[in-house]
Amino acid sequence: MTLPSIKLKSQPIDRRRHPWVYDNEVAEGPGADFVDGNLVCVKEPGGRPIGIGYLNQMSKIAFRYLTRNPDELIDQKFWQQRVAAAYRYRIDRYAGRGGLPASYRLIHGEADGIPGLTVDVYQRFAVCQFLALGLERWRADLISAIAETIQADGLYERSDSTIRNLEGLEPQSGVLWGQEPPEIIEISEGDAVVLANIKTGAKTGLFLDQRENHKAVAIEAPGRDVLNCFSYTGLFGLHSAFKGAKSVTDVEASTEFNALNEKQWSRNNLSVPHKIVDANVFDYLHILDDERFKTDLIILDPPAFTKKRSTRESAARGYNEINRLAMRLLHPGGVLVTCSCSHHISSEEFRSIIARASGDAHRNLRLIAQHGQPPDHPVLVDAPESDYLKCLIFAVE
Repeated sequence: MTLPSIKLKSQPIDRRRHPWVYDNEVAEGPGADFVDGNLVCVKEPGGRPIGIGYLNQMSKIAFRYLTRNPDELIDQKFWQQRVAAAYRYRIDRYAGRGGLPASYRLIHGEADGIPGLTVDVYQRFAVCQFLALGLERWRADLISAIAETIQADGLYERSDSTIRNLEGLEPQSGVLWGQEPPEIIEISEGDAVVLANIKTGAKTGLFLDQRENHKAVAIEAPGRDVLNCFSYTGLFGLHSAFKGAKSVTDVEASTEFNALNEKQWSRNNLSVPHKIVDANVFDYLHILDDERFKTDLIILDPPAFTKKRSTRESAARGYNEINRLAMRLLHPGGVLVTCSCSHHISSEEFRSIIARASGDAHRNLRLIAQHGQPPDHPVLVDAPESDYLKCLIFAVE
């Protein structure tokens, strides 16, 4: 392929294998006539070609590697092979676990060699998020490859993330290929029937990265009163109920998500006492603290408190506050489950924040388990950003 090129500035060792090149790492651009989103060959400072990817000079993430082979051809076959490889990776990871789950992540962006693309599968439907300008010219090839690889009934687009704004793109959603998905898709997860709204739900419908953590947390639920905060549609609470929770209270500020939670609870025919509180979690925890409320198991699964490094300190304060309050609300011997999906806060930093919160709450903690994301959300070692999910389970004395 004869491609325009960019030349990099000298990079530190820990940046040389990263799948992104930031705008301030580019020494020479491709020329005034270059159309953003197209392919370029990237060269090291000495001029040696070292890879191919797409360039968007409007974005802080200027260049995204597709391949480290500067002679590789980027065409329809390339995308078919990348999608097929991602599928095989999941087949291999779940071969010893009874096969692929009913819902799983098929494409995890850079970790699967397709930067900016997320694809989640729900039964016979796939939900796609195109979050990089460089993907746009390859839409048809990718849609065809995805549909063929998983033999889907339909592909639905949820490219409605604010990340598209950073790429100079407008949000898009709707049917991409095949049948339109139903309003609600039912999925079996262990004993539970989970309801997913892939058209208007958060992310692509469910937080699939927490799927295995729901089960890990439920192990601690038997005989306990469970307070599930930032509950979304209540899956931590639902799985806890199936494992013998004494009662479940879900706290969520969205009336839409709470309505689906209620429908899901009815669908599962559970007799466990269940309450949904429509409230801001921070406010609600303060109210419970003022009332000297106590419970047995508290789950904190908030949205990312920071999406950029400059707001890490305020995010740390937010995590400290909710965890300190939660610890104060637990009976001695209670269980705290605390999660973070902020990739700008590392696992070590998150544990330090929780340790400080325990000191502020005058409670002792013992770590029961530490979990992250499941194998269908692979971590690319050269990209720390891909290792984002933290789920810690503590005994609180």
